[in-house]
Amino acid sequence: MINNIKLQPLKNGEYIQFITDTLHIVLNNNPDALMVKAQYDSLQSKLNSMEQIFKIRQSSPVTKEIETLDARRFKAIHGVRLQIHSLTYSNDPILNRHAKLLEAHLSLFGKGIARTNYQSKTTILRNIINDWMTKPELTEAITVLQLTPWQTEIDAANNAFSQALSTRNDELVTAPTKNLKTLRLEGNEAYYKLRDMINAFMMINEGAEPWAGTIAKINQNISNYMTLLNRRSSANNTDEGELSSE
Repeated sequence: MINNIKLQPLKNGEYIQFITDTLHIVLNNNPDALMVKAQYDSLQSKLNSMEQIFKIRQSSPVTKEIETLDARRFKAIHGVRLQIHSLTYSNDPILNRHAKLLEAHLSLFGKGIARTNYQSKTTILRNIINDWMTKPELTEAITVLQLTPWQTEIDAANNAFSQALSTRNDELVTAPTKNLKTLRLEGNEAYYKLRDMINAFMMINEGAEPWAGTIAKINQNISNYMTLLNRRSSANNTDEGELSSE
């Protein structure tokens, strides 16, 4: 079943991105095959209306910066992954051992980092860098293999991307308040209808595909946003980021 998430604490930009991510997952798994085409179209329509009010345009400077920084951080993680892999073929036992350790660590995060959504990718890269900096055996491997410049670049690119995304989210706050609230309520209703329909077909078909795979991806996305909200709640020492069952 799709996990519950309270949508109200999400900021405007986060909310739009969450809905966009959800629709992207459903689209990739074929709304017709999932038998939720009507619910998908309804939620997509609500998203389109919100984007018009928020005046999000692909031609905006902030959006272009986000795309550029996303490409930059992908090149960095892809580049270091290739270098680590090449060193697993080294005849030097020390280099070979450290390279295999780092490659095994990266494999924990999957091979499709580039295909994940913005928030997922930001979280994954942050976790990778955190592990490299805090786990002694990984820190040693980075040093021995002289990969510190790669580590620095991934961290810098990811932080710059996160800041640019935050800037875009701040700009979205200027949307008309009344229309914003109305559309978000309508968006919530459309999202829950889509969620409930997918859950229903999951039960009817006893966990068969494509519902099982779709739900797994949606839950991973929800987990990333729950982490975001919990981190913000802890930082602000408030209850605004709490999640609850719907």
